[in-house]
Amino acid sequence: MNKIAIIDDNLVFRKVTKMLLKKIGVNESNILLFKNGNEMYEFMQSYINNIEGLPKTLFLDLNMPVMDGWDFLKLHKLFKKKYNYNPKIYILTSSIDDKDYDHAMKFTNIEGYLTKPINEIVLTKIIDKKQ
Repeated sequence: MNKIAIIDDNLVFRKVTKMLLKKIGVNESNILLFKNGNEMYEFMQSYINNIEGLPKTLFLDLNMPVMDGWDFLKLHKLFKKKYNYNPKIYILTSSIDDKDYDHAMKFTNIEGYLTKPINEIVLTKIIDKKQ
């Protein structure tokens, strides 16, 4: 199974989402946790010689310290062009602002805009869809 990255500054959210993914059959070794966009971007850079080893699915929060989801999406766009890294990105946010939704949908690779909290049913649909 492909790797999945959870990029969110909330430790409880990361752990609960990881637990739900494990519950629906995702192997723990395929779940990567990052507390902000910068951590994920640095991880991506460490894999420039092995793009296939990067997660195929990203669950991305928008509002985080250090590097938020918006800045990550901008850097990802450049990284994608240079290294052909095309994960499916699911925005996971507490924002219900239509402007955030519209802005997010302008980026390529955005597969969905999900509001927190996320549940097992939604995750199952996403995981089943990508297989």
